[in-house]
Amino acid sequence: MTTREKTTVIVFVNNKGGVGKTRYTIMTANCLAAAGYRVLVTDMDFNNSSSYYYLDEEGMAKSIKSNIKAALSDEGNRLYDFTLPTIRKNVEIIASSRDLSDLRAVNEKRLKNMITTLNGEYDFMIIDSQPSYDNLTLNAINAGDIIITPVLKDLDSFNAAAFLRRKLETETSKLPNWYVTINGYNKRYEEAAGGRQKEYVEEFQKAFRTTPKETWYPWTTDMTELKDMKKKLSHKPESDAICNPALYEAVVNLSECFLEDGEYLAGGEAF
Repeated sequence: MTTREKTTVIVFVNNKGGVGKTRYTIMTANCLAAAGYRVLVTDMDFNNSSSYYYLDEEGMAKSIKSNIKAALSDEGNRLYDFTLPTIRKNVEIIASSRDLSDLRAVNEKRLKNMITTLNGEYDFMIIDSQPSYDNLTLNAINAGDIIITPVLKDLDSFNAAAFLRRKLETETSKLPNWYVTINGYNKRYEEAAGGRQKEYVEEFQKAFRTTPKETWYPWTTDMTELKDMKKKLSHKPESDAICNPALYEAVVNLSECFLEDGEYLAGGEAF
């Protein structure tokens, strides 16, 4: 691992819910943190899913006053003053708030302008955005160095990605930084001549710039346990960890896409 000169901002965004934004946020943050990088998760989803995952009871109590809504309420605030420690080493969080909706009219570049107040404290900032499209979503997108849209293999996901692409083209300068990633790829059907997976994957690849196939999360029921039970992910059997080599490899491969030349993820430990 090398010392990074600036914070890389990664945004997981889709105006469609249930596609895995929070899961991607958590897995990426945990993977990078396990490699020794300093990670700030910023929860901008009204559902507070990332906040519930990372914060214990004491942390959730503190998040009532220290959260992204409070941070964005005044452009003179410093983001660093609203961060909270989490249950994971090297991961801190700016929690979400049910009252975040009060700021739907906030300037769409406020978060981008406030990131400089982090003073280089973090190598990565990972934003879990809300499943909608408004000025809060634009705040996340405009702040991002890399924007990732997880999609499922269905028509709703395709239409949502097409909608987001139009918005990125007309309302931001971020289209060159945007990628689609497939959530729930089933290797069992990889060589199939036809079928739903082949049809949708081909359509996504034709219509959008996708992340490499090696980064697509495989179809697995383990993800629910990893998120809800807060267990670690491993590529080998370990106590109190979920062993899923295919998912582990996909998470590592995606996380490595965010590294600079000369950086790499090493060690192979559970995260």
